[in-house]
Formats: sequence, C-alpha cells, structure tokens
Amino acid sequence: MTKRAENSSLIFACLFIFFAALAAVIIGWQPLTLSMLTIFLFAGVHNFFEFRYFLARMPLRWGKSRTFYTVGISGVIILTASYLAIYFIGGNWLWSYENSGIIVASWDTAFVLWLACLVYLRGKQRPKTDWSQAFSVAFLFASLAWFSPNYWSLSLVYLHPFAAMWFLERQIRRTKRNRLKAYHLCLATIPFFVIALWFASADTPNLSNETALFARITQHAGSEILPHISSRFLVATHVFLETIHYAVWILLIPLVDFRAIPWKLKDIPLYADKQGFPKLIVASLVLGLCLIFALWCGFATNYETTRDIYFAFAMAHVLAEMPFLIKML
Repeated sequence: MTKRAENSSLIFACLFIFFAALAAVIIGWQPLTLSMLTIFLFAGVHNFFEFRYFLARMPLRWGKSRTFYTVGISGVIILTASYLAIYFIGGNWLWSYENSGIIVASWDTAFVLWLACLVYLRGKQRPKTDWSQAFSVAFLFASLAWFSPNYWSLSLVYLHPFAAMWFLERQIRRTKRNRLKAYHLCLATIPFFVIALWFASADTPNLSNETALFARITQHAGSEILPHISSRFLVATHVFLETIHYAVWILLIPLVDFRAIPWKLKDIPLYADKQGFPKLIVASLVLGLCLIFALWCGFATNYETTRDIYFAFAMAHVLAEMPFLIKML
C-alpha cells in the first residue's frame, strides 16, 4: 500500500470513529429527541439512496440469474404483502395473546426459508460450491423463532443496521480494497460505543412514556420484551445503530462506489442500455424524491401516524436488501 493510500485509509477511519463517537454522545444525552429527529431527516433519504444503489446493480438481462432474481423479487413482494396484512388488517383476534406468537413465528419461518433458497441458488452459480447447508441453518433459526418469537423478531430490529455495514464491507472489498483493514477497525469500535451507552444509562431512570409516541418509540426498541433493561439504553442503542446505518447509505457507499451517486444515471444498466427503460428509471427516481417530501410533510403534520406507516412499509426495503447482499457473496 502506498503512503497516499495509507493516509487515505487513516483519514477514513478517523472520520468514521469521530462521527460514531459524536453520535453516541448526542444520542445518549437525548435519545427520544434524536430518535424523532433522525427518522424525520434521514429515513426517506436513506431509502432513496438504497433504491438508487439497487438500480445500479440490477442487470438488464438476468441470464443464469433468472431463477435467483425471480425468487428474490417474488419473496420481497409476498413477504411484504403478508407483513402489511398482519400489521394493518390483522385485527384484535389476530394479535390476541393466543395467536400473536404463532403469526410472528410463521412469518419469520417463511423469511428464513426464503433467505436459505437465495443462498442455495447463489451457491449454484459459483463453481464447485454447495451451499445447501443453508437450509439446515434456516431450520435452526426457524426453531428459535418458534421457541421465542418476540425475542427473535426484536433481534432483527437490532441486526438490520448491520446489513448496511455489510454492504459497505463488500463494496470496499470490490472498489477500495486498500481501506478494508481500516473499515474493519471502525466496525470493531461499535461494541465499545454500545458499552459506553450502557454505562451512561446505568444510573438514569427509564425514558418517559407519557405520550403515545414516546411509548411507541420505547416499545419499538424492546422495552416491553426486555423490561429489566433501561429503556434509555435500548432506545439510545437502537438510534445509534440506525444513525450509522443512515450514514453508510447516504455518505459512505456513494464515496466508495461512484455508481451509487444519485445523478450518475449512465451507470444504471436499466437506463443506459439501448434496450433499457430510461423514462421508467427517471420516473421512479422522481417518485422517490416526491415520497421523501411527502414523508417530511407527514412527519411535520402527524409524526406518530406517519412513523407507524413508514415502519410498516419499511419492511419492503429490509427485504429488498437481502437478494442484493446475497448476490455479492
């Protein structure tokens, strides 16, 4: 590695750690306020950047990956639709004490089996690779989902931000390999910031549940499932990880992969190819910008309702990440 590359990696690591430290301090100080503020400012924006990143990686012709993409897209549609059905039209009977665990575990089982199918199909595309053991792992996780569906689902809330960090790791490995060690160092600091939040919250009271919004934020962070852990720590940790997640998609991935820069449309195969769909791509990006503005208006008008709607539909982007992430293996 050249001296210039070493300096670049050092600057990258220092900026990442400085940002993470600053975020941990501010979020630990006012977790509820920062939870509302970060979602208001960056939730829709980071979804737009994700969508733009995925557009650049969707080939015009699927070729040997036809089955993989078919299973991937079908899974996103079916799992999102079923999740929204459960979320919005399940009703009191569906979410009664007797039925809620069964519904959650059933959806989680379908989710992990879909992931196993994608991993298996990806393995078939690689020479001399057999990833059929993915189904054994999937059944193991499915059994955990049935054993403790609430804990399993809560774990997804905290694991989801790491998907963005994994995307960035795979992208750095491809385009900025000289920064890989520095990035791994950055990732190694995250547990220390979480531990710092734990100690900072040790002697502080739980966060207020005086409003329905505050109660919903603490509930989303797991205060009902983990009642013996400080809700201040839970909310602060969740907001901290989500903030890193937002920063990765909005800032870091475009910096290491210029094809992810939103206005560089010629790097999108579906736009640039003669057989592509340039008008459709432009229309979808314009629609994405309109949705960001609509989210900001919704948050400003009725934050609680808009937040609930956003997190329900956000499941689609969580699911959409999986095929592209597995494709990068």
